[in-house]
Amino acid sequence: MTVRVFAAIALLGALVAAVAMWRPAVPGALIGDGDAAWNADVDTRGFVDASVPDAAMVTDADRVAAWSTAAMRPLPRAFERADDLFAFRQALQPLADTGDADARWVLSRVDEYCAGYARDPAGFARDSALIDGLQFDAARALGAARGRIGTRCGRFVPGDATTFVQLVERRQEAAEAGSLAAEAALLAMGAPLQDDMDYRRGLVERVQASRDPEAFVALSPAMGVAASGDVALADTVAGTQVHALAWQLAACDLGLDCSADGALMTEYCVNGGICARDARQDFSAFVRDAAVPRQGAEELDRMKKTLVEGAPASRQLLGMVTR
Repeated sequence: MTVRVFAAIALLGALVAAVAMWRPAVPGALIGDGDAAWNADVDTRGFVDASVPDAAMVTDADRVAAWSTAAMRPLPRAFERADDLFAFRQALQPLADTGDADARWVLSRVDEYCAGYARDPAGFARDSALIDGLQFDAARALGAARGRIGTRCGRFVPGDATTFVQLVERRQEAAEAGSLAAEAALLAMGAPLQDDMDYRRGLVERVQASRDPEAFVALSPAMGVAASGDVALADTVAGTQVHALAWQLAACDLGLDCSADGALMTEYCVNGGICARDARQDFSAFVRDAAVPRQGAEELDRMKKTLVEGAPASRQLLGMVTR
């Protein structure tokens, strides 16, 4: 049994023993939603139309051609629905090359989502098979989440694996092209475009004002323990893991895909070893069931409401001063 499997089993055991003291590993950034209509003539899974008579004859060019720019909008939704992320990435690359900020951001999400699989596809599959053989609920949930990644990323090879440095570079390009989510993710990754108090505070205010669910969840790791003691964020929703969860729950309210099979739940389970006991739970139910004590749920909801409905922190502070 490999080291990775021992680590996964240890994490699963720790979940049972210490769920009330959970400190989640937060994904870097997630997918959003939107109101744009899908092109009904395109298979939303990212493959050629089902009328193709022989699946064995489907080429990479066919898969890429199945995506049109119109059909992929909004790109975050297309990322969430694509069964074949390799083909989706190929279709997205030319758009990213033109400087499209959303395309560059979503391309980085594909790279992040599939990185663990791409580094060692055979090892990932072997470990998944071993985990599938474990007979307890948390193992089944972890196996299902790994299965989703294995299916969606199944055509990636080690040469496609993205390093942390490469991911930072791609998000810098996306942020410079205008992606607020990429800019927020860079702060969470410890590589902000600027590193001063005014910039950090201004970025948090811009994210909150944007009501962009991807930007909210991309920023969330930076608003957790990492923000503790940061004077620039002293009067914002920041400083503990509960604050980070509040940003993520706010993102759910604003349209983030927080379903049981969505990328947010999948990455929490696979990357953090923290899996829902009930496979049907969405992220909001999962947090309330596993992440916070009952007495803390009301405070968490209050923080979430502040983020979704309230003015940026500096305006709140100004209002208090001028009363």
